[in-house]
Amino acid sequence: MVSIMINKIIDNTDIKFELVRAMLPHVPFDGWTWIAMENGAADISFEQSKTESKRINIYKNLFHNGAIDFIEVFSEVIDIEVKNNYNDIENKPQRIPEKIKKLILMRFSLCHKYKEAIRSSLSITALPKNSKKSIKMLYRTCNSIWRISGDNATDFSFYTKRISLAAVYSSTLFFWLNDESIDNKNTEQFLDRRLNDISKISKFKKPFNELKSFSSNLKNTKNTINIKSVFDIIKKLNQMKNSTFSKPF
Repeated sequence: MVSIMINKIIDNTDIKFELVRAMLPHVPFDGWTWIAMENGAADISFEQSKTESKRINIYKNLFHNGAIDFIEVFSEVIDIEVKNNYNDIENKPQRIPEKIKKLILMRFSLCHKYKEAIRSSLSITALPKNSKKSIKMLYRTCNSIWRISGDNATDFSFYTKRISLAAVYSSTLFFWLNDESIDNKNTEQFLDRRLNDISKISKFKKPFNELKSFSSNLKNTKNTINIKSVFDIIKKLNQMKNSTFSKPF
């Protein structure tokens, strides 16, 4: 019984990956919709013997939340491809910042042909109802990048590294979406500047309580960053870190 259940889960994951990959060429025209999913499924002859309505029911059983689930699976597919492609490199960078840079640029390279699909995904991930999954996707990507880079931190730096990388990655993603330079040279330069922040993380040694106290002192200051929101993210990261979803590879 357990074996059958595990195989079913694996099969479903493979089917979801296959369907999302197939729908991607249609997303720029049809959006992250069931129509794009159906058009992609037709391209790979998925369940051709069934009627369209029955195929749609299959999709809905696989992707209960529709568009945000499509995007989440797409993000996971790219995470896996980045890891596999990086592992195939013979001469890998030696320093952590260089590894992180390589992994982020590799991700953008893999995503280049899906740029319009990614652009259209932003309005969906920005919806309040999708905030939990959006944070989860960003966390998984940043955690994956740090783990592939060789980071095994378990102390407070675990959180500061992922929060800082989330900020670097997000800002670079938005820059990349509008970059029309040859080989994304402008994006690479932009990323180099952002990674200067990452290089400072190892120098961060102050205890968590000091930072929390600092946050408390600033909470009534209107023109400062809302530190409380950072602690909300840390809480989320802690929950994800201890979940099966975010266990290291």
